[in-house]
Amino acid sequence: MIHALLTAALTGATLLATPAAPAAADTVHRGTTGCFSWSWQDGGTLTTTVYYRNHCRTAHTFRIRWSSEASGTEDIDVGGGDKGSTWSFYSLKPLGFADLGRV
Repeated sequence: MIHALLTAALTGATLLATPAAPAAADTVHRGTTGCFSWSWQDGGTLTTTVYYRNHCRTAHTFRIRWSSEASGTEDIDVGGGDKGSTWSFYSLKPLGFADLGRV
């Protein structure tokens, strides 16, 4: 009975397509701290990815302070001239970056 009513309602209904609103331009944040350059973009639904690069010849530790206590701070050892990325599931943005010096 319910199936028949639902089928009749869908068959007789006119589907109206509503165009999606244009997406707002997401802001890309870029900066440097010590040996590192970094970037990240607004607009993550559940995660945020930070991209980083060590411009020094020696390995350094890169620190990211996330906006969520669950993510806290993250220290990453990055070789000289290396680059990479990391992400947080609980934080929608990083609050700060630091070069902690040589590894």
